[in-house]
Amino acid sequence: MKRAEALRPLSRDHHAALVAAKGLREAADPEPATRSFLDFWRRDGQHHFRVEEEVLLPGWALHAPVNQPAVTRMLGDHLLIRRDALRLKVGEASLEQLRELGRRLAEHVRFEERELFPLIEEALDPDSLSRLARAIERAEAER
Repeated sequence: MKRAEALRPLSRDHHAALVAAKGLREAADPEPATRSFLDFWRRDGQHHFRVEEEVLLPGWALHAPVNQPAVTRMLGDHLLIRRDALRLKVGEASLEQLRELGRRLAEHVRFEERELFPLIEEALDPDSLSRLARAIERAEAER
């Protein structure tokens, strides 16, 4: 499926997230896997979540009811991934927890790409998608 221009920066971020998730799922040694994930998290992950929560969802909410299971799932996933990142940061994650975070992150990306983003694209007309694209671009520039 061709992604709307407005959501392409977020989809590009998802590629980096899938690479990070794969590294966690295949980790044999927790130390380098933790370092690699935390680098991704500081560089891309935290900001990506903020853009989705502070720009994408409010922009969508202007045009569609967002009391949908997809919103609840997205925000719940974000909370769990943030919790797991914090566990890694403070050194409280086992190898199995690293692998579980990798699975969770990969499933989250696939959910957003296959379910959430199509809902947003369907709800917004071309002008609204253009405004959303500009808002996402501004937020991405703050990185």
